[in-house]
Amino acid sequence: MKIACISASNVEMARGRSASTRACELVEEIARRLHPADLEVTILPLLDYELKACRMCGKCLELGECYRDEAFNQLYHEILKADAVFLVCPHYAPIPSKVMVITEKLEEMAYLNWCANPNYLSPLKDKPVGIIAHGGQQEQALPYYKAALLDPLAGAFGSVQMRVIGINEKWPNGMAFGITNLWKPDDSVFVTIEHDWEGVKARIEPLVAKMLEAVENRLD
Repeated sequence: MKIACISASNVEMARGRSASTRACELVEEIARRLHPADLEVTILPLLDYELKACRMCGKCLELGECYRDEAFNQLYHEILKADAVFLVCPHYAPIPSKVMVITEKLEEMAYLNWCANPNYLSPLKDKPVGIIAHGGQQEQALPYYKAALLDPLAGAFGSVQMRVIGINEKWPNGMAFGITNLWKPDDSVFVTIEHDWEGVKARIEPLVAKMLEAVENRLD
């Protein structure tokens, strides 16, 4: 079983210490405990990918990838290889620009193929995707993260025929978490943020379990 986990943080100073990457590490830790055999997890930090905006040139219809964006192509092929995909997405404005580039290109590729063939089936069809949203506010912001991040991203992935996995009726499109505290050091323009990582881990686990179940059912 191959899992790709996209860390959508794009904060230069955070690098591997970002909340998105930490959540990806928790996904891997939980997945290895629940499915210890034959599991390969690849964490893909978007900070390391210099993505280019779509120009709607149409060349992806023939090529099956982007004509001018090798960074996107690398990510796309990792997504294609994976049996399941997690996206850990922070709240920026509200959706990070690199995530928008990815979803826009996936949608345009699917749309052009559908225009050419109304019976088109995406290579991503029924691939499970689990979305984890987070931001710099406390628990009261979770309904906003659901509306501003989870629901639009679920629509984007669903439009390219991926299967969005949720936890329950309240959280049908993934899960979200916030922070416990923040303060601003005198020597930095950035705030320091605290998370309850044990609590976050407990809330991520049901989504990971649902994702693993979806993959196993798909591979049977």
